[in-house]
Amino acid sequence: MDTLIQQVLSGNVTAGDLRRVNKVYAEKQQRVAQYTGEYTNGSRTLEQFLEALMYITPELI
Repeated sequence: MDTLIQQVLSGNVTAGDLRRVNKVYAEKQQRVAQYTGEYTNGSRTLEQFLEALMYITPELI
């Protein structure tokens, strides 16, 4: 499976590919915002916050 960058460079990227990448990014961004809010308002410790972020891993798109 090619990465998105490889697909773009080869000219083999579709609008569907870009929508999928955007959706995955938006979901991860939303989780980071949620965890940040929980840390900021005191419902998560720094350790819990960092541990939660560890599980938001990059994936081959």
